[in-house]
This record gives sequence, structure tokens and C-alpha cells, in this order.
Amino acid sequence: MDDVDLFNESGYESPTKKPRTLNTSDSITIKDNVHGHILVPPLCRMIMDTREFARLRSVKQLGCTHYVYPTATHSRFQHSLGVMHLAGEYYKFLTQNSPDVMFDPLDHLCVQVAGLIHDMGHGPYSHLWEQFVSEANPGSGWTHEKASLDMFKYLLKENGIPLREWNVKEQDVNFIMELVKGPLVKSNSSWPYIGRSREKAFLYEIIANHVCGIDVDKMDYLHRDGKAMGLPVVFEIERLFHNASIARNNNTGKSFISFRMKVKDDVVALYKDRSRLHDKGYQHKAVKIIERMTLDMLLAADPVLDLVKTNEGGLVRMSQVYDDPREFERLSDDDVEKSIQFSRGPALEKARGILDRIYSRELYSLVFSKDYL
Repeated sequence: MDDVDLFNESGYESPTKKPRTLNTSDSITIKDNVHGHILVPPLCRMIMDTREFARLRSVKQLGCTHYVYPTATHSRFQHSLGVMHLAGEYYKFLTQNSPDVMFDPLDHLCVQVAGLIHDMGHGPYSHLWEQFVSEANPGSGWTHEKASLDMFKYLLKENGIPLREWNVKEQDVNFIMELVKGPLVKSNSSWPYIGRSREKAFLYEIIANHVCGIDVDKMDYLHRDGKAMGLPVVFEIERLFHNASIARNNNTGKSFISFRMKVKDDVVALYKDRSRLHDKGYQHKAVKIIERMTLDMLLAADPVLDLVKTNEGGLVRMSQVYDDPREFERLSDDDVEKSIQFSRGPALEKARGILDRIYSRELYSLVFSKDYL
């Protein structure tokens, strides 16, 4: 091929792309401000580069906290990439530190995918949306974990993700969803999971650890949120990784993650860091007041805001879109807030007035508070 063939008529180099095969590397490296360079494997990249996942770019990780800490504007998208990265690294360290456990490339990929998609179900303002739905639609039982699974399944179907190319079967998809939510069906069995056997129980402690709470979700958000708010975080992720291994219950054969005694102070530091961020950030008095005002704004707008519509053009209340991923994917912080801010007419006057008060710092007065130990 002549060099001139590499250029189009405008004189610029023409992009070329090899046909994708199982041996074609489609992974990319992303520079993250918390973990440095992150390698995104091909399947995770395919999931990341969809409109369903891109919605997380417009969902703030800390909801209303940026009104108090202006730099706390990072998104669920960034956090999800961080959890994906840490999940893969944690699995590698666990297998390296445990001579009797073989590295399984499929398990490694599954925990990375689970880390990536674990927060896809968060609505606008993140955790505040769950409180909004519970107040506007009592008894709905909606949780962002369940919504994450719904969005994940919707994403796979809408984008025709070729899971078989990575040897990901139906059992593995169930495994990924179990890593995010826990058991998918109620069971009286001593082992309620269907994705992996009890011999691989340690895998269920990587993303969402229901045993002791030490998982990569927490590790990422503590460091990421602390950095964004300018609050100190002491515990070291790599030190915990280097000193973690897989142990086993001799009676049941169930595996679990174990830490060396030498890092007991580091484990304590993680919980102290979490307590500090709650005290200084998440539960900050002004943050909680603005959250309450935002809830009142959403509740006032819910019956009339025409942000989401049916295919026939009818209004769907924001608090009721959780059953339809196609409608849910339209919701983001800016879409909701700007629709209220720039609305006209009396229907949204109350919601608009509350938002104006937040912007102008005319906040509710605190009349009562209670500390919980």
C-alpha cells in the first residue's frame, strides 16, 4: 500500500479499524485521578460505550454534597470504572496470595463486569432518589441494586453484546448479577447462589461484602469521595490487597476472604475513614438540609413534570419509571433540575421556588437534630 492511501481527499489520515475477532485487542487504558492508569478489558469497554451506561456521566456520586464541597461533582461513571478496576486487581491478588486457588480468567472478567455495572440503577441525585421514590410511591420496594440488574439486562439486549465471544454464559450472567445484589431468588438452602458454588464463596465478598463490609465498592468511594471533598483518607488499598488471601471452612468447604493480623489497624482505619466522611461530608448539616429541600422539590414536581412520556405521549411520573429501563435511562441530575429551573407556568411554581431558594442559599432552618451512636 502506498503512503498516499492512508489519507483521504482532505489530506487527513484516514482512521482504520481491523475487523474484530476473538484475538483482536479492544482494551483501552484510562487515566483515573484516584487509581492512576486503568485497563478496561474489551467486554467492559463494549458495556461502557453504550448510551445506557453513559447516563452515569450525568449522575453525581454525592448528590447534593457539591453545594457544600464545590469540588464534589464526580459521577457514578467514574466510581464505576474505579470499582471495575479494583475488583480485577483484588481478584488477582487473592489468587496470587492463595497457592491452592487457581486464577480463573472467566471469574476475573465477571467480577470486573459486576464492578462496572453495580451502580447502573442509581437515579438522579444518587441515593437521594431512593428516598424520593419511597416517599412519592410508598410500598414500591424500589432499590438501586434491583434497578442496576434491570438496566444491565436491558443494556445487553439493546446493544446485542456478544457475551459468547468471551465464553460468558447464562450462569455467568446470573453470577454477575449476584455479585451486585446477592441471591436472586429466595431459598432455604444453606447455599442460595446459582452462579458459583460455595467453594468460590469468596468471590461474593469482592464487590458487595455482606460478611464484614470490606469490599472494593467501599474502597473506591472512600478514596474518591475523600479526594473530591478534600477530606483525609488514611487506609491504603494496596496494603490490604497484599495481605488478603482465601481461607476455607474445614467443615463446609465454604471459602472466604481473610486478612493477616498485621493489617488489623488498617482495617480499623478503613472504618474510621468511613465514619469521618459521614461526619464531615455525607451527614453534614447543610448537606442534609439541601437534600430535604431537593426532596420537596422533586415531590412537588412529580405529579406534573413531563420529563418522561409513554410511546403514546402520556405523562409518566418520575417516581414510577423504575419498572421500565427505557424510561429510566432518560433520568439524570441535569435533565430533572434544568427542566424545573427553566419551566414556565404555575404547575411547577412550587418546585421552581424551592430550587431558587437552594441556588440563592435561602435554606430551611434547622429545628431539631439527633445524634445516633
